[in-house]
Parts: sequence; structure tokens; C-alpha cells
Amino acid sequence: DIHGQHEHQSLLYPDRQLEILDAYGKDGLSGFLEETALLWKEYRGVKKALEDYQIDESEREREVSLLQYEIKEIEDASLQPGEDEELEKAYRKMANGKKIAEALGEVHRLTGYEEGAGDAVGKAVSELNAIADFDGQLEELARSLGDIDNLLNDFNREASGYLEDFTFSEEDFYETETRLDQINRLKSKYGSTLEEIEKYLRRQQEKLQKLENFEAEKKRLTEELRKAEDKLEKSSERLSEKRKECARSLASQIGEGLKELNFLSSDFEIAFSRTPGYGRNGYDAVEFRISTNPGEPLKPLSRVVSGGELSRIMLAIKSILADRDETETLIFDEIDTGISGRTAQKVSEKMAGIGKSHQVLCITHLAQIAAMADHHFEISKTVESNGTTTHIRELDEESSVRELARILGGAEITPAVLESAREMKELARKLKQQQKS
Repeated sequence: DIHGQHEHQSLLYPDRQLEILDAYGKDGLSGFLEETALLWKEYRGVKKALEDYQIDESEREREVSLLQYEIKEIEDASLQPGEDEELEKAYRKMANGKKIAEALGEVHRLTGYEEGAGDAVGKAVSELNAIADFDGQLEELARSLGDIDNLLNDFNREASGYLEDFTFSEEDFYETETRLDQINRLKSKYGSTLEEIEKYLRRQQEKLQKLENFEAEKKRLTEELRKAEDKLEKSSERLSEKRKECARSLASQIGEGLKELNFLSSDFEIAFSRTPGYGRNGYDAVEFRISTNPGEPLKPLSRVVSGGELSRIMLAIKSILADRDETETLIFDEIDTGISGRTAQKVSEKMAGIGKSHQVLCITHLAQIAAMADHHFEISKTVESNGTTTHIRELDEESSVRELARILGGAEITPAVLESAREMKELARKLKQQQKS
């Protein structure tokens, strides 16, 4: 947050001011805020559903016609779970029927018992059996070869049975191909699987039912929106009343803080207005207003002319909200404009208080304010042939004392002025220590 340049100050904006008020009263407001945000979400959902439902009759009829077409197309197909997988298996078999028959016939011939492997193995078994009694090892070989012979025999019988049962029907092939084409067309339009097509069908049936019962559904949503708005209105009203209590307390504290900063005749208030609609934070819009002189009307902060005045107003607000404001770094510029003495001292003390929970950067020409800082930087400019250069350097303890003395005494720094600068820093240190305790 930068305090000194109007356009960069978030506290000037009403939305930010509402956030500040809610942060100030968070202990008492949190429950109301949560309830209102929840009801607003519900209200927004119903409102959107009703807005989406606002279609003209011709558009509704077109939508109904399209839904009826899609539903009829899917329902007429009478899809069965897993049907596509079974059809694809059957199609592959029929599409390759000739190749299957020729290949299996050749296999049967090569492994058969008419000049095939089966015939050769059978003869080999007979030869081994004739000599098996002469050696036990030969008996083992004969048994092994006999097993092979039995396997070949079983294989040939099964292959022969498959060939006898294998038939190809042009009619069956055409029906399978046609059915697969139908399913694939549906997949290309409504889902990549039969399950997805079924889900799509149910969604479209629900849409059709709502459109066919358009007036009844519209009436239902309208009533639902009315109830949601009524609940949100009451919740926003409760939140607003609680906010106004917090606003009175906050305005009173800010007013007291302003008097400490030399706004002796100031008046401060937090004004409420109602937004056209609802938001997650209800319907309140707030505006911080101030009058700095007797008889002047209260004006929004953004219309306070003096940058120095505005910075001090912000300082008063920030000092109250220091433990609740999430802004990590605050920059105060022009805060010392038009002040001196006791007012400057109070400004420095308030900034030191804020500094306990935030990083505070302050550009100042007043020794009372500078003395209260924990760290000092000197900013200077040099004019050279190619332009102006700005320099910044961090000051050590002795350098900061000398710079304070320069601010106090001008060009000539006497021992007395140096001593005054040291005393000022020591006093500031003690004041900060008291703030911590």
C-alpha cells in the first residue's frame, strides 16, 4: 500500500473499504459472511438455471425435435451390452472364412493319417513297439511317441470337426456387417462405447422431459429462485445490520485517531448504500467519508485534496487495523506535510505501532518521524551532463545521527545539534520499547 499518491491507494476504493470493515469486525461478522456467501452461491445457481431456460417457443420446438430424433435413433437400435464386441469377433471370422478354411484344410492334410505327419508318426510307433522289449529306454521312447500319436489323433479329430461345422453364409455376413455399421455410426455421434451411448440417451431423455414440461419446469425454477432470493435477502439484511454496528465502532475509533493526528475538528463516518444486486458479501456498499474543517460536508476520501492529510487519515485507519490488515508493506509519502511538533511525534508513534506487525517505509523531512525508524536510508540526487541520477544508501548509527542533526540544524551541524539528535533517537528507542511491553 502506498500512501501519498491517490491513484495507488487501495483504501480509496469502496470495495477495499468494505474489506477493511469486514476485517475489523471479523469476529462478529464471520458467521454472517459465511451464511450469506453460501446462500448467494445457491441463488446464483438457480438464477443461471432459470436464465438458461429462457428460450423462445420456436427454439424450444427445434430442440425438442432434435432430442426426439436422437432418442428414437438410439432406442430403435436396441443396443445390448457387449454386443459390439461379439459382432466384431463374428465379423472377423466370417470376413476371413476362405482363408480359415484353406489354411485349416492344409493343416489337417499335413498332420493327418493319409501321407501326413499322423501317418508317419503311426508307423514310427509301430517300429518302436516292435523293439521296445529289448531295452527299457526304448520302452520310454515308445510311450513318448505314443503320446504324440494320440495328441495328433485328437488334434486331427477336432480340426476335422471344426471344418465340418464351419460354414459361410452371405446373409449372416451381410447382417453382421450392417449391424456393426449401425453401431459405429451411433458411436461416432453419441459416444465411443455402448456405455457412453446409454448415458447420452438418459441425458437427452431428461432434457426432453424438461422441455416437454417447459411451463411447469419454468414455474418450478421461478419459485425456487424466489425462495432462494428471499433467504439471501434476509441473510444480507442480518449481515448489513451487524456491519452497521461494527461501522459505528470503527468510525468512532478512527475519529479519535484523527484528533491525535491534529485533525481537531474532523468528523468521520462510514456511509452505507445498497448495490443493485447481490454478491457473495451481501448487498452492502460502503464509503469512508471525512470532513476536516468545521461546517464542511463529509466527503469521500478520494476527494480529500491534500496528500499529507490523506496520508495521515490512512495512518489513523491503519493504526486501528494493524493486527487485521494483511498488507505486508506500507509506504507513507508526504505524511509530514503541514505538521510539526506534537502532531509529528504522534504520527511517528503510530507508524512505529504499525511497524510491529508490518514493514513500514516512510519518506520524510521531519526529524521526529525519522528518529522513530529502525533503519535509515538517505536519498540524494546528482545532476550530470547526461541527466539526473538518484542515489540511495543505508546509514549506520553514526551517519543516521548526523543526518538527523542536519535536518534539525540545517547546513551547520554543531555539537549541541548532534547531542539533540542523539537524545531524539534515544527517546524514540524508549518509546518503541514501551510499545512492545
